[in-house]
Amino acid sequence: MRIDMAKVIVERPRLGSRLATKKPGYRRSLQKCDVADLPRKEPLCGRWQGLQKSLNEHLAPMRRFLRSQVGRPWNKVHQDLCEHVSFDNAVQKHVLTHVFQYVALHVTLINGRLYERHRFELRVGAMYVCPQTGLLKVVRPLKRRQATQHGLGSLLQFHLRDGVWWELRLRKIPTSPGELWDIWFERPVAKLGLREAKDAYGGPFFTTAKRPLTRREARTLLRTKRRASC
Repeated sequence: MRIDMAKVIVERPRLGSRLATKKPGYRRSLQKCDVADLPRKEPLCGRWQGLQKSLNEHLAPMRRFLRSQVGRPWNKVHQDLCEHVSFDNAVQKHVLTHVFQYVALHVTLINGRLYERHRFELRVGAMYVCPQTGLLKVVRPLKRRQATQHGLGSLLQFHLRDGVWWELRLRKIPTSPGELWDIWFERPVAKLGLREAKDAYGGPFFTTAKRPLTRREARTLLRTKRRASC
């Protein structure tokens, strides 16, 4: 980490630094003035809701540093950050607040998806601390094994119906299906012919679960199909 990271991020000219500073007691002075002495022009948004000064923070170096540390233990990364940050200095301590905006510390794995504090799902590209290994990681795009509609032996397939891509979980049809139900065809497995199952799934399988893909997952699936066809 750069020694002057705090200076690079925080110590820059504030947005609106050239604006004239409102003199203290301006509102009180207006209340004491006569109607004839009041200013003739005022901003439409109000003098107290117009342009204001704000921090001008350059956070790209912080993001690049955190990205370069992906794969390292988070404790060591945090230690490197604390070596160049003085907690007695409010400006330098402000750097750590931005670190926790980019790195999710409390992450839980639920049904193969990463959630922060059991509520917010992490997006692709977000950085987080792995709850199992303690390493700093990045959420990667879903790398699902694409199974065509005639992929024998595959337990995960993608099918298109009415313009929507669906993810199907398959199981092999047992010798005695009994009361098993095919969710995709919405009929008992016993009434599902082997020829129909082979035409739909590529083998003696039936659907146990299905879910529609999100727009992002559908785009990733189509992109993967185009690459495979090239």
